[in-house]
Amino acid sequence: MGFLGFTNKLNLIQSVFNRPQRLSVERQISRAFDERRSGFGISRPHSELLQLDILYALARHARWVKVPLFRDVLVDFLVTEHEIPRALSGSLVNDVLESCDALLGDDPNFTASELLHGKVDEEFLTYIFVAAASSTPESGVREQLGLGTGLLRSLKSAADSLAAQDPSFNGSGAPKLFLPDVDTVFASIMIKLTKAVRECPWVLDVYRLKYILLEQLDRHRFAILSPYVPEVYEFLCAIGRTNHKALGQESMERIWAGCHEKRAVSIDGIVQLLQAAGLIFRSDIKRRGKRQETHWDLTPAAEQLTAEAFVSTRSRQPGVGELPDWFDAPAKWRKGYLQRAIAQSPGAVLQQAVPRLSPRIDDPVLAESMIAALVRSNLADVAEGIFISWIVQEIPPASATSICRAASLLNGRSAVRSRLQLIAESHESLMVRGAALEALL
Repeated sequence: MGFLGFTNKLNLIQSVFNRPQRLSVERQISRAFDERRSGFGISRPHSELLQLDILYALARHARWVKVPLFRDVLVDFLVTEHEIPRALSGSLVNDVLESCDALLGDDPNFTASELLHGKVDEEFLTYIFVAAASSTPESGVREQLGLGTGLLRSLKSAADSLAAQDPSFNGSGAPKLFLPDVDTVFASIMIKLTKAVRECPWVLDVYRLKYILLEQLDRHRFAILSPYVPEVYEFLCAIGRTNHKALGQESMERIWAGCHEKRAVSIDGIVQLLQAAGLIFRSDIKRRGKRQETHWDLTPAAEQLTAEAFVSTRSRQPGVGELPDWFDAPAKWRKGYLQRAIAQSPGAVLQQAVPRLSPRIDDPVLAESMIAALVRSNLADVAEGIFISWIVQEIPPASATSICRAASLLNGRSAVRSRLQLIAESHESLMVRGAALEALL
């Protein structure tokens, strides 16, 4: 695991567990490991990495640790990624989950009866499938999710078939996972999702919204929104279609009324809940006469969530130009939408768009997206030119992760390696130097 991956994992752990809770969970993991140390036969650095991965998995899937299937996924991860024998992995995971049961608290989203009868196993498997399906090769989803390579490969294979909307694919040919009963559940999930994707190409993003709300809101607040997830998604899409125009409370109320006919959730309630979930933010406060009006807009996470719906709908409109036209008025399009349009464009269209990317070449999200898309289209020479132009400019620490991922796609090229070597030796930011060094390795 690289420096950036290690840092990201620590940040996630610290955001989920407070310090006393984290230390208590760490002690339980260490105790369970020490009791079996003789059976592992691994070095101390490897054992520390293994314990960190277990702690990360508990934090990353905090809403799901009481789900029976979570145990099997974590065991599979230790077997495939750390080469720990399955019996020993199972014993370790059982001990950790039992000893940390009180420390992790009661699951806020599922009842004891639902957990006992396995009713949420299908939900958990759908959750990890949607996360895998929404990933890209450069997104580091394996580290993000803490899934074993074999399981992730199977999920991605199914996701690719689903994304291609192959008419012959009806879910029955879904790849095997790692347990017979899980394979049966997974096949039923694929049948359901295959039908849903054919009816609505961005339906997986609606599922993603559900799981974001599940992770970010407590049980009570999630229960308020869970019956209206499709309406909430359409509400976010409607805000997104304003294209960088923050909306006042009255405009938000009109849009929400059009999306949510039942009026069971007020506009004040939806704004409060979506802000708590990190999907909208207060962009401005404007004075109208004697009163102030708050203006709201989508967060980058919400832009990513609604990008597929926006790009797919826009591409079907008559007279709409292709990707190069998107760069003619760069302030008009949301960055998340432009990023998705780049990812979906064929190589010839990408080449036409490259000259118009120049004014925004210092934007790490767009630069990385264009480089990744060009490499996938076998246009690595063009991607190399963008990368060199990008990193000769001043590189802020916030660009470190994007630089590392983009450079890794071009690592075999001497000009890229030479530039990375210079950055790794002389850049003033430790984060940027670490990213360059990681890309070189």
